[in-house]
Amino acid sequence: MKYGLFFFYIFEIGGEIVDKIWQNFQVFYVLVDEDKLEIIENLGNIPREDAGVYLTAKTGKAQCFVSANYKLVKAIVEKTREFDCLTPEAFVNKYI
Repeated sequence: MKYGLFFFYIFEIGGEIVDKIWQNFQVFYVLVDEDKLEIIENLGNIPREDAGVYLTAKTGKAQCFVSANYKLVKAIVEKTREFDCLTPEAFVNKYI
């Protein structure tokens, strides 16, 4: 029974963190232009497999970009500097 209560406690804390994260965010639906996606892919600044993710954030005028993909975060920060790019750990440390 101890483990069940511990899991419930951790689950509750996780829920509170997620609630705090989403409380002040505005979420928008974004359409990605296929031609722009192809251009981003061909430029080579952003890893090809992540071009759609990057373009979605750019088109949506994101203020902060959070990704566990360190290669992508590093590429965006070094090549574009368009928005605050953080790993999940850095995001929690900065905003929570």
